Amino acid sequence: MSRLRLCIPVVAPDQTAARQSLARIHTLGYLAELRLDYLEQPDLVALLGPPRGPLIVTNRLPSEGGRWTGPERDRQRLLEQALALGADYVDVEFTSDPHWRRDILAGRGGAKIILSWHDFQGTSSPYRLADAMLAMAELGADIIKMVVWAHKPADCLALLALIPAALERGQDIIAFSMGPAGKYSRVIAPLLGSYLTFAVLEAGQESAPGQLTVQEMEVLWEILA
Repeated sequence: MSRLRLCIPVVAPDQTAARQSLARIHTLGYLAELRLDYLEQPDLVALLGPPRGPLIVTNRLPSEGGRWTGPERDRQRLLEQALALGADYVDVEFTSDPHWRRDILAGRGGAKIILSWHDFQGTSSPYRLADAMLAMAELGADIIKMVVWAHKPADCLALLALIPAALERGQDIIAFSMGPAGKYSRVIAPLLGSYLTFAVLEAGQESAPGQLTVQEMEVLWEILA
């Protein structure tokens, strides 16, 4: 399994720690997700400057599991700046203002836009999940990301089924379930064709419930793949 199938979130509270984490992740050959909503004063010029490896820039809203508490326009400007500075991927929430969302998709340049949607309440019916997937796919994002909470292991099946459905449409997708009952979906998703999955270098650095460590993921992939 390619190491770029594993994305490591950077949840450091300050610039120095964030740069150190990015350097370590990229030295190991993994994709990194820079979580701006964890940083007190993000300096994107410093964080996105050379040398660096492949990077997703995310500024997550509280309603989607993030920590951003500032004005919405400031949140949007940081993502726009990330595009201007050459970020490889920028995460845009499906629930964002539709006019701004349209503009950032149109102005993505060489970056790839990940259109994301999270549901921390539970797992909708297969029909509602499929409808949401189609609605997101129609907006023209490079990658769609759909993540829901699993109350029981069987909840993961409906979400994992979206992966082959999206790929049949030519749409790249990230899909897995959160929570203890959703852990196995994080392992299985890339084997089904999910663009990537998330893991942490050490326990205690999780950005979402149910994330496994890189070592755990690679051991399981060696058994399954």
